[in-house]
Amino acid sequence: MKILISAYSCETGRGSEGEIGWRMVHALASQHDVRVITRANLRDVHSESFSDSPKPPNLHFEYFDLPWIFRFYKRGNRGFLLYYYLWQIGVGLRARAILNEEPADVLHHLIGGMDWMPAGLALCPGPFVWGPVGSENTHPIILRHLPVQSRLKSRIRIAIRWALRTLEPFTRLTGARAAVVLSHTPETMPQRYAKRLKPFTQTGIVDLPTLARPKKDFNRRPVLKIVFAGELKDWKGARMALDASLAYLDTGASAELVVLGDGPLRNEMEAITTTHPKGDQVRFLGKVPMLQLIDELHSADLFLYPSFHHGLATVVLQAMLTGLPIVCIEGDATGRVVEQEAGITVKLSKHEAPAVGLARAIRELAQCDERRQSLARAARQIALERFSYETHASRLEAIYAEVSRRT
Repeated sequence: MKILISAYSCETGRGSEGEIGWRMVHALASQHDVRVITRANLRDVHSESFSDSPKPPNLHFEYFDLPWIFRFYKRGNRGFLLYYYLWQIGVGLRARAILNEEPADVLHHLIGGMDWMPAGLALCPGPFVWGPVGSENTHPIILRHLPVQSRLKSRIRIAIRWALRTLEPFTRLTGARAAVVLSHTPETMPQRYAKRLKPFTQTGIVDLPTLARPKKDFNRRPVLKIVFAGELKDWKGARMALDASLAYLDTGASAELVVLGDGPLRNEMEAITTTHPKGDQVRFLGKVPMLQLIDELHSADLFLYPSFHHGLATVVLQAMLTGLPIVCIEGDATGRVVEQEAGITVKLSKHEAPAVGLARAIRELAQCDERRQSLARAARQIALERFSYETHASRLEAIYAEVSRRT
């Protein structure tokens, strides 16, 4: 089967969507002829990667970027959304030219998971798969406990997302053209997609020492080590992780919280620990290299990740692959993966702050090591069996076969 894929980011070694794109197209290219349109600034990155590991013969890259003036004004996140939108238009034109030379059986917008932004491949004829796309809503109970500024940002984000989903013509065309809409947040997708909607989590993991060092000894340390890893932002759950850990430490527990990552909340979080009686049991290590992250996860006893309105982060699968039980919030992408099989998902209640339930979950795992070890072993098995890229690729192959039969 010939597959034309659009992947705004597609590279290894930097995590996030780029890593997902890289792993997915490699897994698909083991069985199919795969052509990928991606950013031209990745050409040198790919050349370096392929010097270590040869490019699969069935994998081909088409490099495309907007003229330099657009790239000049796109610095980091500044101007990203406008650049992304215009890049999708350019991809549509480039893809039409490619298809005139070499037709494809399926077109797939793989990377660029916003359901409120368009896909360039929708401008091309042929069976079109969109996603996984989606967006989480912040739970009302969590909203109630966020600062005013964060609540305002959440409302603005929801309004903008609704307007672009509903009124923007290119995005409407994308949704209308899709034979299948894959989503990691199916419950928040517009009803008009219901008959073509398939739940799909694309974040995967590879059992490599460069991503995780699996535990052989699951016994907990005398001082329980709790790890949070991620950007120190509201929606990553960083502040909730700190509040929950301090609430648990207030019980006199012999434990520590290690915070890996940096972000706008770091100064505030460090200030809290400075004045808190148990603050000396919290360590902030900042953004660390991958090898140090792997070591910190390996020496931990549980992974605390109470994110919200956020897709499944690769670091959660790294923790599971290591052999750590996860403590998270029920109802978001992480909670749907963990459920009660790979850790504890905390149900939110209007009668208590989210951090209280999270602290209770930490205490449960600390007090019953048999349960903690059982969940830790299950977490690794789930990561291996359900979230390998080979498993994801097999699911995509079945979807490709389905949409190509319809034409």
